[in-house]
Amino acid sequence: MGALGWGPTAEIVARATGVRPVWSIEASTALGLSAARWQLDSLPPIGGTLPLGILVYRAAGSSWATKAIDGRVIRRRPRVGSVSFVPSNGRATWTVDGPFDAVHVYLHPTTVERVAERQLDLAGASEIDDFFAIEDPWLTGYFRMLITELELRNPLDRRADPLLIDESEHLLVRHLLRWHGRGGVPEPRLLSQARANPLRPALMRRAEEYIQANLGGEISLASLARLSCMSVDHFLRSFRAACGLTPYQHVLEQRLRKASGLLRAGNTPIAEIAVQCGFRNPSHFSVKFHARFGVSPSQFRRAA
Repeated sequence: MGALGWGPTAEIVARATGVRPVWSIEASTALGLSAARWQLDSLPPIGGTLPLGILVYRAAGSSWATKAIDGRVIRRRPRVGSVSFVPSNGRATWTVDGPFDAVHVYLHPTTVERVAERQLDLAGASEIDDFFAIEDPWLTGYFRMLITELELRNPLDRRADPLLIDESEHLLVRHLLRWHGRGGVPEPRLLSQARANPLRPALMRRAEEYIQANLGGEISLASLARLSCMSVDHFLRSFRAACGLTPYQHVLEQRLRKASGLLRAGNTPIAEIAVQCGFRNPSHFSVKFHARFGVSPSQFRRAA
């Protein structure tokens, strides 16, 4: 990580603009996903080799953006919800003429290579096209989910739920390689990758025991995969095939069930229940609880 704690590519943006990100999320590992939200009056030319690739989501604003590459200049006005990808190879220079709000997700090239080679068996075909202001409903939904999750946390906390970040990074890279990879991914291979056998009952029990023992702490996708002696990709697909939910969705459901039991059982402060059940702050807990049960934790307790 860089000296400012935002990650090396985010620091390049900060130095070029003289602006700090509204919020930022550090990667949980050296090769992990990181993110930042920016509110900028403009973006001066940024080019050259970057430490990480940047997936850019236009969150607000109607200013024009310009991409210069190989002697060509492409100028567009990205719509809110559109997404661009800036590879780390430095072939293009990007500028934005007026105010805008954007969310960046920073992807390590090695992570993309590993997903392509180890999980999709695509050695030598791991590059993602440098697309510009496209409208991809999956990517738009991904960013909306990410923004909602990250903006519920304490702004002083530079880390997000590792299970959410690991899982979302994995699904994101697979989507990018499938739909925006150079040369594309053969459809039969993707279909065979998607048809995973459900996790065996003994392995499911082992994962469930680990989840229950660690509901109040951090649970990572890698730790769950190691319990089953599987790759992250294989475990993620097998777990979802077994219970119909991703590991993050399942852990969230278990945390909310535990919280509802504690709310019924006594007068433990709601903020303490949030911590005991693995939520990063009472606000995050309240939003997730209301989405699941239709009432706030305090209303649930009064009704119970």
